[in-house]
Amino acid sequence: MIQALSNGLARVERAAVRLLVVALPIMILVNVFGRFFKTPIFWLDELAVLMMVWLAMLGLSITLKSRDAVAVTLVTGAVPPTARKTLQVLSDLVVLGFCLALIVLCYRWFNPLLLINSDFNIETFAADSFNYIYQEPTETLGVPKFWFWLILPVVSVTSSVHALANLLRTCRTPGADFVDQPEPRPLAE
Repeated sequence: MIQALSNGLARVERAAVRLLVVALPIMILVNVFGRFFKTPIFWLDELAVLMMVWLAMLGLSITLKSRDAVAVTLVTGAVPPTARKTLQVLSDLVVLGFCLALIVLCYRWFNPLLLINSDFNIETFAADSFNYIYQEPTETLGVPKFWFWLILPVVSVTSSVHALANLLRTCRTPGADFVDQPEPRPLAE
């Protein structure tokens, strides 16, 4: 069930990454032409930067899912498969721990319970918590920044699901047959 959830989330993340990869160059090109014709669209620059952050965060989550991150395999290549599996379980636990810690930090940062208890009044929320996350606007868009920062809790949750799925898959693999290969991806990706 966790594996199916992880696969579904990865499909959604890949679709979002594809959309961002197409949208970013278009936004930049539109602004290049705007600057050439002396009518730049300043908010497009800021939106492009924010979208690049989203792209990087979603890419992180996909990388955790597929285990395509850069790795130093000097030790794992020199030990027998059972020890390699133990090292992979430890690595999966560290990644899962990091993702869970990120969830906790995002929860503390966004503080949804205090926001609800403040009746969604951001001035009351800020006065009670000295946290101005919901008040700070973007420079040129004029939109509250928290809408763009929501990618952090989203990615922390999806990364946690991917990390848990990887850990469970590693634990289910027999020690003698263990090879730390990434999960094969369908050709349709």
